[in-house]
Amino acid sequence: MKFDEIIDRRDTYCTQWDYIEDRFGKGTKNLTPFSISDTDFKSPEPIIKAIIKRAEHGIFGYSRWNHEEYKGSIENWYRRRYNTRIEKDWIVYSPTVIYSISIILEDLVKNNEKIMTHTPRYDGFTKILKEYQVIEISLLENKDGIYETDFIKIEEEFKIGVKVFLLCNPENPTGKVWSQTELRKLIQLCNKYNVILLSDDIHMDIARKDVTPVLKLDTENCIIVSSASKTFNTPSLGGSYAIIPNIKIRDKFINHIKEKDSLSSPNIFGIISTIVAYNQCEQWVEELNKYITINCQYVVNELNGYKGLKVSIPEATYLMWIDFKNTEIKVDELKKSLVKVGKVAIMSGENYGDKYKLRLNVGCPLEKLKIGILGIKRAVDNCKQ
Repeated sequence: MKFDEIIDRRDTYCTQWDYIEDRFGKGTKNLTPFSISDTDFKSPEPIIKAIIKRAEHGIFGYSRWNHEEYKGSIENWYRRRYNTRIEKDWIVYSPTVIYSISIILEDLVKNNEKIMTHTPRYDGFTKILKEYQVIEISLLENKDGIYETDFIKIEEEFKIGVKVFLLCNPENPTGKVWSQTELRKLIQLCNKYNVILLSDDIHMDIARKDVTPVLKLDTENCIIVSSASKTFNTPSLGGSYAIIPNIKIRDKFINHIKEKDSLSSPNIFGIISTIVAYNQCEQWVEELNKYITINCQYVVNELNGYKGLKVSIPEATYLMWIDFKNTEIKVDELKKSLVKVGKVAIMSGENYGDKYKLRLNVGCPLEKLKIGILGIKRAVDNCKQ
């Protein structure tokens, strides 16, 4: 795979490139985007070939997900890559991870029951959680640049009453990977207070340290929701999955999908891409991680310490969390300067819960990333004049 290859994504109905104005306003369509979390890399060749072969068949009738090929590919991926045993019966299809989270919360959280989650957090979580009582636990950065949670506060709130803990492993946008020690402590608290641990693991494959799925440590009150789409850049093909050991919760999930939302037939291209990705493309993931790490190091070399900017290599994801608080630049001033002077579309940390941060997507060829870094520097220089 040539990760340096520049591929023009314009005029493909691409959210990141063709619909910049939706996020950054009228007149911004010519910006270079580093925003939504997909990549500018072509998917692995085996996936492309499998999709073409299926498309050439020419008949696209109703399909199924509940078979050995689909569930077996997921089971084998967790076994090979994460040394984690899961049962095929635990695996259920869903169109998207956010949809899975939404209906699991709808099925489990009633009346005045509460949901706990971290902040800063993925803005998709925030949209879902608007209808619920939410307890926020702040992720705080220690002197070594590692984000930590507050287990004392977690237990205090668990004592009062929490139904679900919504976790992101690894975290978006901070890039934190939860250690086994941290996960064991959280799982112990969840089991003690009968809290469901719902873990969004969609960024798990793109990491610079070992990621531990919660189901490797415990199955009593744990659920994983994930997808191959983030890793292999296939979100528009559709499809994700949930891994739910608890049979009552799993049956309720399946019933909700089939009977309430009529989603029995999956997008066949999402099914095929998952099977091929997990069965044939592991080496591609290794090469992807090496390339993204190089990109991360480039950003650190160029921006860390630049007129007060602070940035480090995240433990996971292709999203970099850039701190500009020490520049003393006003939030709105920098946002305008990035667009008007830097000519780059970069997500503001306000969307995730920290207005003094920028979330930079480095899942792209290095030549494109250089444009982004120069844009950030021009924007900062303009504000510091």
